[in-house]
Parts: sequence; structure tokens; C-alpha cells
Amino acid sequence: MSGLPPPWSGFNRYATRLPSDVSEAAAAGALVMLAALPPSSLRDAVLACPEEPGPWLRADGPTWPAALLGLPGGPVALCAEGNLALLDRPAVALVGTRHCTPTGRSLARDYARAVAAAGGVVVSGLAAGIDTEAHMSARGATIAVLGQGLGVTMPAWQAGVRRRLLAEGGLVLTEYPMQFPAAAWTFPRRNRIIAGLARAVVVIEAGHRSGAKNTAHHAVAYGRELAVVPALPGIPSFAGCLDLLEEGAAIVRGPDTIVALLAAG
Repeated sequence: MSGLPPPWSGFNRYATRLPSDVSEAAAAGALVMLAALPPSSLRDAVLACPEEPGPWLRADGPTWPAALLGLPGGPVALCAEGNLALLDRPAVALVGTRHCTPTGRSLARDYARAVAAAGGVVVSGLAAGIDTEAHMSARGATIAVLGQGLGVTMPAWQAGVRRRLLAEGGLVLTEYPMQFPAAAWTFPRRNRIIAGLARAVVVIEAGHRSGAKNTAHHAVAYGRELAVVPALPGIPSFAGCLDLLEEGAAIVRGPDTIVALLAAG
């Protein structure tokens, strides 16, 4: 398993504890379907990380999010900090660019408040811009999924958002060990968890190369609803939204659209 490319590194931690046929399939580049593994194999093979602090959720355990069961290439364990009860509530992912416009920030706040008021949970990635606006406006009804371990030092502004999120009753999740650093590949990989946890992914503002488009494509692959805020042509930070609309994404017309997506799951 040592020769696996970086996107499989989150799996490497558990590969030596899995049945040999599963490890060999992963090494060959095959996707691991959790639903195809016998519960006994998971129970015996997917171990928590007792040497590290923080609760580890296992794919064979009672607290594992139902939304992640059976997802191709899904995580086998998650380290959690905060309110695990949020995993039982319907969720919508609100995602977008770090370099957003005032319009995008305002929409993120409005849509996050609408989700929380309807009894739902906002899922996002704790990045600057759209993610942060959504997390902060959800008032604790929010789940942040990190592209690094929980023990890795964050910028001061991000650490502050995390503290407030947790103080208000939110949840932070990651599939990486406590001191695992962020890298270019960890964020696209993190995005599949954001999409998997949610009933729908809503892209508020995204450029051509935005990670939000990556999250959107995971949503389509997982059979989740995908909706996008339309924009006028010529605004670079909304160009990715137009791309997704061309690919068939639904149009967000306002908070009512978000609430309808939450209720449709």
C-alpha cells in the first residue's frame, strides 16, 4: 500500500487492518464500497485511533452518519469535535469561493439562516468567504469538514470561527489523523464528505477553478440534488456557477428553494 498516490493516503491508515483482498483492490485503484464489506469484517478491521484524542466514528459503529453508508470511496473513519446529534438532522451544503463578492456573502448568510430556521444543518468547509459566512450565520446548526487533522494549527481568523461554531453547538469533522497537515489534494478529497453528508449541494458563488465545482460534481456522482445561484456573465467569481448551470444544475431562486431542497430528501 506504500505506493498509493496521495488521494488514497487517508485510507492508508486503515489499509493494513483491512482484509487482504480489500487492500489489494485498493492498491489496484479500485473504489472500496463500504456497503459491500460484511459487518463483521468492518467491526474487526476498521479500528479507531486510541493513541489520539477526540472521538473517532467508525463506519461499522452506531454513530456513523447514515448519509455516508455505501458511498464509493467514502471515508472509513471520522474524527469529531462537537455536537454529534447534528448528524441525525437533514443537511444542505452551502459552498463557494474564498474570494467572494458582497452579494455572495449576503446570499450565504440568508440561505444559512433559512436552513437553520427550517430545522436543518448547514455543511461547509470552514474556508474563508462563502463557507465562513454560511457557518457563522447558521448559529450552531452547522457541520464543518476539514482538509486536515483537528490538531493542526489554523490561522487566527479560522480558529476563531471554529471556536464560535463549537460554542454555539456545531460540529467539526475530519477523516485525517490529529496532526495530519493540509495539502493540495486533501481539500478536493474533503469535498466528497461535504457532498455525501448533505441532501443537496448549493453553489452560491464559484469561479471556473473553484473547489465548489468539485463538491458539485461529487454531489452529482452521489445522487444528491445540485442547485446553483445564477449570475450575470462577465463576473469571474460567478463563472463556475454558469458552468454548472450549463451542465444541468437547478437554479436557486431564493431561500425558499433551499428550504425545498432540505425537505425533499
